[in-house]
Amino acid sequence: MNSIEKWDHRFMAMAELISTWSKDPSTKCGAIIVDSKKRIIGSGYNGFPIGVEDSRELLNNRDNKYIRVIHGEENALLFASKTDLSDCTIYVWPLPPCGNCMAKIIQKGIHRVVTIKPTLDQLKRWGLSFEAAMDMAKQTNTSVNFL
Repeated sequence: MNSIEKWDHRFMAMAELISTWSKDPSTKCGAIIVDSKKRIIGSGYNGFPIGVEDSRELLNNRDNKYIRVIHGEENALLFASKTDLSDCTIYVWPLPPCGNCMAKIIQKGIHRVVTIKPTLDQLKRWGLSFEAAMDMAKQTNTSVNFL
């Protein structure tokens, strides 16, 4: 394993750890943004906005949950400690960014995404969104690396 792969695995393990902080009963997502000097400048997990009650009723009702939840990638972007992310990599666990998150990742200038290959179940559920994300990545020369 080369040095880049070693760091990729380390940061992916951190994104996995961050994902466990989510209170979502079905999918726990985590993201870490790292600059070119291997410094963590942002992290996030999926959850409701600060101050919004994360009751079991809301978390277990998909319709109510989906209109409130902020994805892990979005939270990492919102809480990044710097505004210019063009030299950064985002690590996303346990599935690739959806189309909306990929659009935001690209818009913030990140050109490298490291994630996990989606499972067949994830492809069935979110395949169109993953497809849109990969299309946008290709059009903008944003590399997507699967571990």
